[in-house]
Amino acid sequence: MTITPTTPLPAKADARNRAIRTFVQGLITDVLIAVLPVLYEAVSDWDGAFTSEYWTVVGISVLKTLAIAVVSYVMRLQRTPPGNPAA
Repeated sequence: MTITPTTPLPAKADARNRAIRTFVQGLITDVLIAVLPVLYEAVSDWDGAFTSEYWTVVGISVLKTLAIAVVSYVMRLQRTPPGNPAA
């Protein structure tokens, strides 16, 4: 099997691709943060799920993910990866 190199994406397209990928990865983590307390409550007597504090933590986690995706986008525009001549 021969792997042929592909043409690098333009910087903005690559930055958008990386930001979306980072956002999705972070969102998966956020969903786990939201689901784990619910699962824990299902198997115990804990009454901490679905309180205002719970939703505050979930909201902050999602905002963190959005901020990291924006930083990923900006950093890609600022720094070209090694071996990628696209600017």
